Amino acid sequence: MSGNPRVVESTLRGFVCAYPAYAEQPFALGQLVAVREGPFALFGVTADVASGPEDPSRPLQARGDAGQSAADVMSSNPEIRMLLRTRVTVVTCGYIDGEAPRPHLPPSPAPLLALAEVASEAETAGLTSDGAFLAPLIASPLCDDAVIAATLRLAARSFGPGGRDFTVRAGKELARLLKAEPARLTSILRGVTE
Repeated sequence: MSGNPRVVESTLRGFVCAYPAYAEQPFALGQLVAVREGPFALFGVTADVASGPEDPSRPLQARGDAGQSAADVMSSNPEIRMLLRTRVTVVTCGYIDGEAPRPHLPPSPAPLLALAEVASEAETAGLTSDGAFLAPLIASPLCDDAVIAATLRLAARSFGPGGRDFTVRAGKELARLLKAEPARLTSILRGVTE
């Protein structure tokens, strides 16, 4: 990885963070991400990842020989990494003020240029345990069914042997939130069990 990304755009509902260069292993889809700078720790879910040229007006030129892998092209052209950026779009789902997890929008957005990191298992478990964190995700147009299903699969790991109990609680909360959208509920639940 190319180091931790920094927040480059920020609103109450989410933020975009950028790695200092092209990242081969950026945050995973649905990964709970933490920004710990400022008056509270802010958390969100990775909704999208994009890699491309740092300057969009100068598109990347194809390089490499036929049959050469992307890793080989990068290795033989190390300057390419500095011309590329990986950006991650994160949807806010809560914050921790002191010790208390708050599974709703924060009072202020993530600070610009703050570091973004993968949330710890304890933070993930604390924020997601009752399923209330799902409401801001369901409400966001950036969180489709695949993002929510990936979030639940990853969050369940934070509960160890209790992961199944967490998944059942989260499924009940989803059923409550999506009672008027049974097709969407079914789609998300199928994605969780796959």
